[in-house]
Amino acid sequence: MNNTHEYRTTLHHVKAGMQVIYHGEMMKIIGLKEKKLTNKGLIYQFYTDGENGTLTGNGGNKITVLEKIDDLHKNKSGYV
Repeated sequence: MNNTHEYRTTLHHVKAGMQVIYHGEMMKIIGLKEKKLTNKGLIYQFYTDGENGTLTGNGGNKITVLEKIDDLHKNKSGYV
């Protein structure tokens, strides 16, 4: 049983501890290294456990986030 959910979001919404796929490489975000404003917009740099050790991109870039589904919550229904 696959207990992960994939969704796409921008780099603005990435936080420490998230498991992401960026340009085909799966990595875990350790923390924010730097956020700076340039003439092309906000540039984010994150520390990762991937090959490079960093992830750099424009804040509007799309990224795939892998999220574990909590077994307790996935079977709950909104109806009583």
